[in-house]
Amino acid sequence: MIRKPRVLGAATEESLVKEMKELGVVFSRSEPGAGIVGASGLLLGMGKFYGMESVCLMGETSGYFVDPKSAQAVLEILSKILDVPFDYEELEAKAKQIDSITSSLREIEAKVEKDEDLGYIG
Repeated sequence: MIRKPRVLGAATEESLVKEMKELGVVFSRSEPGAGIVGASGLLLGMGKFYGMESVCLMGETSGYFVDPKSAQAVLEILSKILDVPFDYEELEAKAKQIDSITSSLREIEAKVEKDEDLGYIG
């Protein structure tokens, strides 16, 4: 589980990279590891093809559950870009629910691992 998700970025122009880095967006050639796929990649590529400046913001996530913390991290950057405030109350409540679920799953997993001690098999 990622406690404080980063916002990863990709952009068609170096000027956008600089601008987004100043807002806290992380640009790394090795991330995202699987590359940008689907509509996100298509829109960036088509933007470049048609001479449009484009940026893609991606919230870092483990990928196991819906990730409200990651969504909030992206919205916080968008809030700065657009100068529009967002209410994060529902996202924060959902994040607490997800944290509770993952904690419960970890406890169950630890108990199962402890109970699976098979001892000597010969």
